[in-house]
Parts: sequence; structure tokens; C-alpha cells
Amino acid sequence: MSKSNGDTNRIWHVNDESVCGLGSFHKTLPHNGFGEVDPVAFAALVSATRGDGTGFAQVPPGRPRAIAGPTGWAYAAALNNPRAGLASDRLTHPPFVYDMPPAPGVMSDTTAAEMVELYWMALLRDVGFCTYEKDLPVSTTTLKTAVSDINKAFERSLDKSHANAGENFILGVDVPGSAHNFKHFTAETLFRLGFPGDDVGPLISQFFVRPVAYGTQSIDQRQRPYVHDKNYLTEFSDWLDAQNSGCDAQGQSYGKANEDDAGRFEAFERYVATPRDLARFVNKDALHQAYFNATLILLSGGAFWPEGNPYYQIGKSGMPLGLSDLDQGELPDREAGFGVLGGPHILALVSEVATRALKVIWQQKWQSHLRLRPEAYGGLIHVQNIGVGGTKRAYGLPSWITSTDVVPLIRAANMAVNPGNADSLLLPMAFTPGSPTHPSYGAGHATVAGACVTVLKAFFLTFTTDENGDDHPVFFSTLKERSEPFDPKAQIVAYCTTLTPDPMSETCLGHERHTNRQPLAAKDAKKLTIEGELNKLAQNVAMGRSMGGVHWRSDNTRSLMLGEALAAEILAGITTDAQEKPTFAFRTFSRRVDGKPKKVLIKGGRIFVDGIEKSIPVSML
Repeated sequence: MSKSNGDTNRIWHVNDESVCGLGSFHKTLPHNGFGEVDPVAFAALVSATRGDGTGFAQVPPGRPRAIAGPTGWAYAAALNNPRAGLASDRLTHPPFVYDMPPAPGVMSDTTAAEMVELYWMALLRDVGFCTYEKDLPVSTTTLKTAVSDINKAFERSLDKSHANAGENFILGVDVPGSAHNFKHFTAETLFRLGFPGDDVGPLISQFFVRPVAYGTQSIDQRQRPYVHDKNYLTEFSDWLDAQNSGCDAQGQSYGKANEDDAGRFEAFERYVATPRDLARFVNKDALHQAYFNATLILLSGGAFWPEGNPYYQIGKSGMPLGLSDLDQGELPDREAGFGVLGGPHILALVSEVATRALKVIWQQKWQSHLRLRPEAYGGLIHVQNIGVGGTKRAYGLPSWITSTDVVPLIRAANMAVNPGNADSLLLPMAFTPGSPTHPSYGAGHATVAGACVTVLKAFFLTFTTDENGDDHPVFFSTLKERSEPFDPKAQIVAYCTTLTPDPMSETCLGHERHTNRQPLAAKDAKKLTIEGELNKLAQNVAMGRSMGGVHWRSDNTRSLMLGEALAAEILAGITTDAQEKPTFAFRTFSRRVDGKPKKVLIKGGRIFVDGIEKSIPVSML
């Protein structure tokens, strides 16, 4: 079981009172008027997390929320699957044997720095990604101010003379750069993670911006977006009701967020173009959905199998970097992969790893870390600096956060929409009830993203290595697509998404259809790689959760690494289970001291990272 940061057992002395649970999840439990959890209820929750699962039924619920309608009340929403981490699994090891580093503590400079980024994400929620390189006005400031503010906050976290011991960002994992250095954000790389290829081209992955050939059908990846400039839980009484009940003012819990009124949505569908759009997608996705779609795009686009697949490139031509001249191996052209090492195999596998990832990360959430959500941290900032009914509480959060550029902007934005212009430092949420009813660390979406994208990078050819040991990426332009089933395939088109749909750009059956994408400039399109776009896909989904306000950066980054390691373990099993004895190779999300990713080779049931064998089970490569 992972070692926690200690916040769950910590007692804080606040205004001469003893207070528990400030750094822990406690949504749907009873709270006092400051949003502090009832100590008896919190003790029951902690006890349940350390038992056999039966104790969760006895955790006291928070106060019901008054709502309109015949019932008049919304009772506390259910805790989300707290027993999942107690399950076993025959494809991997039991969830409790996997490990994650302790989450940054609630009083740390790192958590404060992460909150600065989240505040900016909320302010920039409706700014189109296509315009991030421009010096756009944001309230009374500019996008460059956001970049500078976040860089300063992150530098402070990384300064060991300021940060709490052991609670800094992990270089080469949590922030762009290398295992030795943080590479400052620019407007073009804002909110990115620094994975190989994720800093090239548009932030939105190419796997998000095209229809998907699903057999004889087609999946349209446009979605009905949330309406712009509308955020939630910015007023303290509304926020407090949500902490007690887990529901919004209409009685909807997280799974039904925003569903009560057409006014919460834009009129037309579009491809993902803003942080709010990503938040919308990850609120309703089927978790493995984005990667299943990516698999279909790679298969229909003629992506190559790597050399470790005994069936690689058989019967195909046009292979990159001279692969057509390589030895085809022992298998003749008379054989091809299918249920094993073929299309049906990877389509099943990209879904199969998601279940294993969820079991493991749910154990981290409930039985190991119990970290609070950013929504709850916003309440602590509010009470410490503004107070409730004229009373402030001295929690001991880093005082420097209020001197950042973003805090007065958040305060002004909240006052502008709150009844009576009520002052507030709460984090504006994209969802009416705020966060879901389970702890923050690690992130389920990010763990699934790490696992699914890793099996895709291993199953498809994403790089080649020359005789000097240098890696060469396979470009996205090697994929093909066709407009009709009977048309010859043409080189795939890369797109960037724009914010405003053009209602006259497409027609279908005589009705207007709205799109908001345009071809990427040729000089930019030719730089995109399959590996980079897959890494972006994982990044988009993981950070989309933060863009909605429900996860910290470190939740996402470390969970992606855990998912990657779980996928490697499952791939190792395939190398011994398959009669053909394949090998797999991919490059990691994390970066070495030189800034390059590590290279993973899986063969004979063993995992090698930069030539060094990793013992199984492994929690980070």
C-alpha cells in the first residue's frame, strides 16, 4: 500500500480549535458553517477505508439539500465505488501492491502552485486553444500574464528552501523539461505536460478531430458543448450545500451534471476547441472511448505493426525508413494476425486494460491517499482570506498565493456573477454539483489514459531506431483516409480546431451541419508524429479533468505513469501467452536527465527500461 502524505491523520490547530480532515476528501459528509468536516463522520470514513469495505455504509451523510420539485430534498449522493480497490484481478496483481508517491500536502507550496494553474484554467475556460499563442485579453490582464504567473508559482514549488520536504513537483514527471530541469511554459505550451511530441502543433490531438470509421458506420466526434461563460459553485452557500450533499440545486449529482436545462449548452455541435469543451468530454466519456476511437483511426489509416509483431507489414508497402527491406522473420506471407496480434486483439486490449487501471487507482484513492479535490481547497482559501460571516480561519495555507496575479481576477470574476456581488475565492467549476464523490489522487481518467495509450504505442509502429541507436518518429502523415468506401485512400489531413463554427461549411441531407476545424498549415502538419498525437490524447483527457476543476496536475501526471506501468505488465503477459512470442517497444511519458523519454522493451515476460530489467509488479517505469 502506498505511503500517504499524512494529511488524513493530521490535526490542525485553527483559531484555538482542533480541526481534522483539511487535506482529505469529505464530500457528502456533514460539515460545519466553514465547510470543515464533522470529526465523527470523518473518523467513520477513515475507518471504513482501512477495513473490509462494509464500513462505508455506516459513514454519516451530510445534510439533505433543499431543491425545487415534488420531493423538496436531495439526499447525499452515494460515495463512488469505494470497494473497487479491494477487488482482485487475475490479469494483474492485487491493487494494493502498486504504489504512488505521496500526494503534495494541503499546506505545501506545490498544492498552492497547482491551484494557481487551476484558477487560470477556470479564467481561460472559454478561450480557444487555437489562439493561445496570441496575447489575448483576459479580464484586465493578458494571456502572457497567465504564463508568467504559473511559471513563478511552479518555480516556487520547486525551490526546496520554500517547499515542504518531499512535496515538490517531480521533475521529468509532473512538469515539462527533464529529470533535472523545469522547462518554463510559453503561451503555446500552456497546460501541456511535456511528453514526447506534445509540444508540436495544436494542443488538441488529431485523434479528436475527425470522424471515426466504426465498421460500416461512422462516429461523429463533434459534441454539443457547454455554454460559454457559465461556471458554478462560486458562491459560498451553494458551495457548502454541494459539500454536504454532492448535489446541485436541482438535486443532480456529478453523473447528471448540467443536464437540467438547455440553457447550459450551446446551440450547435463542434469539435473540441476550448478547455470547457475538454471538460465536457471527460464528464460523459466511456473512459476508454477516446482510445478505442484512436485504435479505429489507426487501423483504418493503415498504421504499421512494429517489427516485434511477427506479422508486421506482411503484404503492405510504403513502410517508413526502409522497413520494407527488413527480414520478414520466420512467418511466411501466408499468415496474418487477427485475434492474436491483429486488429481484434488491440481493439479488445485497449478496452481491457481500462478495467485493471480503474481497480488499481481506486485503491490509491480510497485506501491509500484520500486527497481532497481542488473544489474543497478553494473553500479553504476562501475561508482563510475572506471568511464566513466576518470570521476568518487561520489554516496555514501558503500566504503567497493571494499575491499572485490570478487571485484578484478570480475574486472579481466570482463577484461579477454571485448574487449580491458576494466576495469569493472559490474555484469556478464547469459542473453544477462540482466534483464527483470520490477522492482526487490518483485520477481514474489519467490512469486509464496512460494504460490505453501505452498499449497503442506498443502495438503500432511509432518510432524506428537506426544503426547508431537514434530514434526516428513515424509521422502522422503516413496514415491514410478516404472520403467514400470506394475511393482510393489519400494522405490523412491534419486539422486545428477553431472556436466559432461556420454554419455554412458543411451540408448533410439538405440540413446545415456545423464544423469548426480547418486544415493545418502544411509546414506544421508535416511535423506531427503518431507518438506525439497519442501522447496528446492522453494529455487532453487527463488535463481536461483539471480544466473542469476536478483534478490537480499531479493527480494526472503520476496516474498516467501508473497506467503506463500497468500496461507494460499486461503486455509482458502477452509476450509469453502468444504462441508467436512477440516483443513490444515504446517510449515513456517520463523524461530522463537529458530530457529524452526512456525506451521500454518487453520480451519473454520481462520489462526492460533503458536496458535495465524492472521487477513485476511495477508502478512507474
